[in-house]
Amino acid sequence: MELDALIGEICTRVQQRMQELEGGADGDKEAPKTCGASQDPAAAAEDKPGLLILTQEHGTLCHPALESSELKECYRTDCALLMEYQCDVERYEGVIAYTLTNEALGKLANGIFDDDYTRAFGKALLLGKQIFVPEEEVELYRYRETAPAGYFGRLEENLKFLEENGVRIVPAADLVQTVLNGGCEKACCKEAEQKKEEKLLRLDKKVVTERDLISAKEEKATCVLVGRKAILTDLAKDYAKRHGIELKREDACASGKGA
Repeated sequence: MELDALIGEICTRVQQRMQELEGGADGDKEAPKTCGASQDPAAAAEDKPGLLILTQEHGTLCHPALESSELKECYRTDCALLMEYQCDVERYEGVIAYTLTNEALGKLANGIFDDDYTRAFGKALLLGKQIFVPEEEVELYRYRETAPAGYFGRLEENLKFLEENGVRIVPAADLVQTVLNGGCEKACCKEAEQKKEEKLLRLDKKVVTERDLISAKEEKATCVLVGRKAILTDLAKDYAKRHGIELKREDACASGKGA
């Protein structure tokens, strides 16, 4: 009888101990639920202003902007194409547009919005959003050296029209910093400050082409000095004007006159 009582007592204590352990385990499981220190990453992203990335085709072109850690610190980045263009442009602070084809350029300049890309781009324009286009994504620029000057100039008027109305064309390497610097107004101020620090580059060539000025820009030149009798191609002059490079001839340099 004493043995039965002892066994019963042991069983009772074992059950009590198991209940205590189970209760402690449940408490451990519930503890993380009451912790308010962590925040849902998706919810945190929603608190940031949005940047909408436009592209006409799937690929990796937009990945540098879409996956930029620098941009993600300040913005929520969304790809319109991945969202099948089911997005409201009005909810975004700015737009980064890739694959600006000649066809899309012509449509946008003339207010024709007949596909997802031009509709989103056009709405961003009408809403006064900041719009950034990597220079390398402008199809027209690929024909600088081959297109007849008159025809190229006519199509370039479409691009200049967009620029005059808020679209900013920037080299891809400068895109992230341009966006982070606050867009058009701050970027323009920054360019004005940079122009104050003039860097002179001399070109001893009989014919100065657009390619020469592209190289000069890569060297951060703000003023290019050419020979008195040097020939400047129309494309070279257009490129200099578009990128704020001053052209001077040797005989006019002292008097301050341009080329």
